[in-house]
This record gives sequence, C-alpha cells and structure tokens, in this order.
Amino acid sequence: MGPAELIGPLEVSPAWYVAACFVLLLACGNLFAPLFRAAAGVAAADGPRIPIPVRSTYLTRISAVETGLTAESADVRESAQQLATIVREFAHDAWGVKAEHLTYRDAAVAGLDDLAQCLLGLYEAEFAEAEPAGLQPQIAEARKLVARWS
Repeated sequence: MGPAELIGPLEVSPAWYVAACFVLLLACGNLFAPLFRAAAGVAAADGPRIPIPVRSTYLTRISAVETGLTAESADVRESAQQLATIVREFAHDAWGVKAEHLTYRDAAVAGLDDLAQCLLGLYEAEFAEAEPAGLQPQIAEARKLVARWS
C-alpha cells in the first residue's frame, strides 16, 4: 500500500462557508432588529393583548354569576366570592400574575389599578355588615375589567 492509495482528508465544502455567513447575517439582524423597527416607524403595542377565547370565557363566567343572582338561587356574598375568584383567575390568565390570594391593596401596590378597583368593590359587597342589596355595580366593573384588557 503506497501513498497514492491513501485517501486524503475531506475538504471543507464551500456550502459550509455559505451556511456560516447566513447564520452570521441572521444573528446580526436579530441583534439590530429593534433599530430596524424603530427606523421603519413601527411602535410597540400599547398594552397587553389578551386572546379572544380568554375574554369570552370570563365574560361567560361573569354572566353565569349574574344569572344565578337574578334567579335568586344564590347568596349575594357567595356570588361576590365567586366573582372575586373569577377576576383573580382572569388576572392570572391575562397577565400571568399569581392572584389566587391577591388582595386589592396588593393589586394596587403592583400597579394593577383596574384589578384593585374591581376587587375593592367586591370586598365591600362580600364583607359588608348588612346584607348587600345586589352586585350589579360589581358585575359591571368586572365586565369592564375583562373588556378593557383585550
């Protein structure tokens, strides 16, 4: 077996150079993407966007609480608790906030003023000394919260 019979090392294909240049171009484009968007005049979104199924699910749940109240089969305090749970779950699904035990003060400190306002109205109905007359203002506030953050 002589040197002519040995197979030489594999050469680097020009396709690897092309692929490496392509990856470098993608990395530079990703690095400077915010500058490209600013130069094109594309503005950032005004606020968080919540998918339509999330909105409709929570609006349906709020309507179910309201229907239970009009049928007078539900207690106003229990309905206020259910509505507070719905609003907290909405905050979790919409913004990713751990809101299971969130109070209205915690929401206000966190900068979620709309959520804090809604929870405050529900607290007043839930913990009132006398039996609350109804939850229509709180239901309207919960609907407004869900509709506003969409």
